[in-house]
Amino acid sequence: MEIMIPYETLYIYEICGEIQGSRNFFKEDFIGCWNEEGSSFLFFSLPHDEQVEAFADQRGLSLLTRNILDYKAWQAGEELRPFKIGNLVFSPPWENALVGKEETLVHIDPCVVFGTGYHPTTRCCLRTLWEIYQKERPRKILDLGTGSGILALAAAKWGAKRVLAIDCNELAVETALRNVSLNGEWERIEVRQGKAEDFIDEEADLICANIHLRVIEFLLKKRALFQKRWFILSGLFLREGEEIEKRLRTSGIIISQKHEEENWITLTAFNKNATRS
Repeated sequence: MEIMIPYETLYIYEICGEIQGSRNFFKEDFIGCWNEEGSSFLFFSLPHDEQVEAFADQRGLSLLTRNILDYKAWQAGEELRPFKIGNLVFSPPWENALVGKEETLVHIDPCVVFGTGYHPTTRCCLRTLWEIYQKERPRKILDLGTGSGILALAAAKWGAKRVLAIDCNELAVETALRNVSLNGEWERIEVRQGKAEDFIDEEADLICANIHLRVIEFLLKKRALFQKRWFILSGLFLREGEEIEKRLRTSGIIISQKHEEENWITLTAFNKNATRS
């Protein structure tokens, strides 16, 4: 049976102030809530002007904007189609992806969060993970800024025994949990809500941080980062990446690879002194 894309049109309401536990307030046609820098964005598949206005008024919050957007436009004009990295075929669940004998299908429903696999940083992180897993098999993975959970799922499919996937946004956590369930990876992947810097002390062989520069800069101040064997740092523009690379080399970390695509760079770093978990 064909599965239709559930997000044809997005109705987006921007509210001043952060909303937590949004699913306690909204049910029908509600996609989720995205919090960012003091604002909340409520996503619906159908208009809910009166309900959102009443909700904001009751809590003394300001409704700033209303927007109607085609889902394809939200995804920067990209139509989500199956694509392959290594032996994995990533596909939205509403597409009939063709999978070869030695390939594994991974269903990714990105909802409205980061992690379709089409952004250069996500693609480079996936390629980097595949390359690392051709050399050795990191057992414990820490995925900071998991978004849709695509990198956590890739690591699990390639051989990770435990993946801790972290995101500060409740909609990203909901989306990642749904994708973990969709792919039957409950036993290996744990998804939790929180700030990346609060989880840097977790035991891991490999950290993947496709995340804001300011968070990466904060992580670089933490001793625990440099105790990991591998780390993949992305979400960086070229000039930012050059500065991060200098700081890593100064700390005695080996830059084993750099992936550059468009204006973005992904750094793969290796600590030869770190022991495997």
